[in-house]
Amino acid sequence: MRRVTEQAQSAGAAPARPATRPSLPTIETFSAFKSRPFTYLWINTLSFALVQAMQRFAFVWLVIEAVEDGGLGRGPGWSGTVFFALGIPVLFMTIPAGVLADRINRRSLVLGSQLVAVAVTMTAGVIIIAGAMTTVLALVLAVGVGATIAVGLPVRNAIVPTVVDRDTLLKAIVMMSMAMNISQIVGVGMGGALIAAWGIGGAFIGQGVLLFVGTLALIPLRVPDARRPDQRQDPLTDLKEGTRFVWDHQGIRSLILLLGVTGIFMMGPFGTLLPQVAKEELGREAFEASLLFTFMGLGMVISSLAIASVPHLKNKGGWFIGSLMMAGFILPALGLSNWYPVTAAVIFIGGMGGGIFMNLNQSLVQANTPPEMMGRVVGIHTLAFQGIGPFGGLLAGLMATWMGAPIWMAISGGILLALTTLAFTTQPALRKME
Repeated sequence: MRRVTEQAQSAGAAPARPATRPSLPTIETFSAFKSRPFTYLWINTLSFALVQAMQRFAFVWLVIEAVEDGGLGRGPGWSGTVFFALGIPVLFMTIPAGVLADRINRRSLVLGSQLVAVAVTMTAGVIIIAGAMTTVLALVLAVGVGATIAVGLPVRNAIVPTVVDRDTLLKAIVMMSMAMNISQIVGVGMGGALIAAWGIGGAFIGQGVLLFVGTLALIPLRVPDARRPDQRQDPLTDLKEGTRFVWDHQGIRSLILLLGVTGIFMMGPFGTLLPQVAKEELGREAFEASLLFTFMGLGMVISSLAIASVPHLKNKGGWFIGSLMMAGFILPALGLSNWYPVTAAVIFIGGMGGGIFMNLNQSLVQANTPPEMMGRVVGIHTLAFQGIGPFGGLLAGLMATWMGAPIWMAISGGILLALTTLAFTTQPALRKME
């Protein structure tokens, strides 16, 4: 096992290349699309991410406005519960999905999960149109949708390194990230427009149709098998092997631990407290509060395009740590700001740092992971971020109730900066990763 780890670490040492200045996006920025399998995967991911953003809004709206539950009640409590139901499968399914991704054809796994998503989404629409939806049914359907997300997301990410070469991997990851970011920017608006035009039931039917259209892109997609049949062993041994690889590889271990830290002290405060700060500290209503997330998404898109436009980005580990340190200053600035334009500017800058952080984190993990380990490592990576994030939001809400949102944002920034500085000074393998 240690020999595999050492091979992966030595493989991560990229040959020295001359420094290249960043440039405006060119055709080379989008060179990952020269790979036809990657293009098919990207189209599928875009449809998947659009519907994911639409469903986060639609399920909450369903509970608030459309559910006749026989007295169970509607409002913030049930809205939070259905949002949690969408996210809870990540805790239990991403790592098993990663194990499966290293045992069976990854295309088949993504195709199966998306067809299940189509079925669940269409079922929700039919039940709503028939007037038979209840709160309990809404929660069950939300868990079903969340399960397809928990399976589909890590497997899609595990496919990326198998359909592009190593030199194009960062650009491919940036393009996948941009599909997610663009979907977050426009998906909620599309979901609201569908509800306004067709009603909540019709909106779910429309989401199912979009998912099915995205499924068509998987039909011509061909990806190599993760492992030869004679290399396969029982799933529990696979899981132990993947976990041991992550722990023994100092750089990947640091990346995933820092990702978990950001879920608690960065994404939790961002996602949970930013609307509260906008309303209570800045006196803004829902639309202007939601625009702050749009500014963050735009910042992520711009920085993603910037790093994809650098032909050979050097010192990726250093850039990663620097972008994470930036968040340690952004969070207190957001908590202290009492003027909306300043908050918008700060969140935009934070989004730019977040784009660098997220893309390099995923790129460094995948570039330093052997293909036969990719599914399990990406599953652990997804769990560290998507699975821990909701608990960061829960902690942020509790601490904000106790001490106020601005104070907890400032404290979170300080903790994040301290832990990142500690990683910088004690983890030389992380700084040197390429």
